[in-house]
Amino acid sequence: MRRTIGQIVLAVVFACLALNGFVEVISAALGRSHEPAALVALQALAALAGAAAAWSTWAGTRWAPAAALLYGLMAAVLVASLTPILGLPPEASRGLWVGAAACVLFGVWAAWYLRRSLRRTAV
Repeated sequence: MRRTIGQIVLAVVFACLALNGFVEVISAALGRSHEPAALVALQALAALAGAAAAWSTWAGTRWAPAAALLYGLMAAVLVASLTPILGLPPEASRGLWVGAAACVLFGVWAAWYLRRSLRRTAV
């Protein structure tokens, strides 16, 4: 399978996002951070979704767009959940909702791009 530059870049971006999530989870497991368990669980789920998106994008699987969309949704849930999990003031939630929307938009865009580019490279 021939990969486009965009597919390579997206695979690397998803891999970096997954790695970041796994570092946070491992840090919490080793006792180096005192994050709430709910936050660590959401970070683990987002990291797993990012790893699936990275691998499927690199491999050019037909489910790569779904994995990209799943990552965007998981990241959005993580960001939107920060206010109640961390007990942040209500004024902080406005910016977090914008961040959550950006995560969804990134996932939707990546899914659209992968669907389009994987169809072209499969031919």
